[in-house]
Amino acid sequence: MDFEKLLHQRHACKLFLETKISKEDIHFILESGLLTPSSHGFEPWKFLVLNDKKKNEELSKLCWNQQNVATASHNIIIVARTDLQSKDEFAQKQVRRFSGKSEENFQRVLVLYTHSTDGMNLDERYHYAQLQCYLALMQMSLAAMSKGIDSCMIGGFEKEKVDTFLGLKNPFQTAVILALGYKANPPKYKKQRLSFDEVVEFL
Repeated sequence: MDFEKLLHQRHACKLFLETKISKEDIHFILESGLLTPSSHGFEPWKFLVLNDKKKNEELSKLCWNQQNVATASHNIIIVARTDLQSKDEFAQKQVRRFSGKSEENFQRVLVLYTHSTDGMNLDERYHYAQLQCYLALMQMSLAAMSKGIDSCMIGGFEKEKVDTFLGLKNPFQTAVILALGYKANPPKYKKQRLSFDEVVEFL
């Protein structure tokens, strides 16, 4: 599928068929998520995959009973990680990849890359990481569409209950969910967007 066609065909699927996505295609979609760019290369996420019908139905109850979550072949829960300060082992590990062997250079880059996050409280770090998770969300959604797999991006859920359902502990918190499968029905409406001239302004 060429990219222009992919952009026009991707839509928010509300109900999926029972057809399961192949292991190979799910792996491709997840690998696409791994390749997502992130601020300072932190990759502040983890991808949790549910493909069990009963678990998907349980998750749906925490997402205001959305049927796309219940009927999905797979739900990818993208969780944000907040251990992004200079004192955190994860942040240090990520920075070392770019700083070379010099300890002096590592410390310099660490200060540079964590200057903002060191001044953030937990909620602010969660929001910072969550924004990065949206990038992975979109990349995986487009990767899915390139394989003829439909999706819906789920931002409506009871966060604390989903965190508990998944057994999440610090530094992880649920950011967003990607429901995947094969659409049961064609889209009801033609894709509508603001016109190019309404949105774009050349300065």
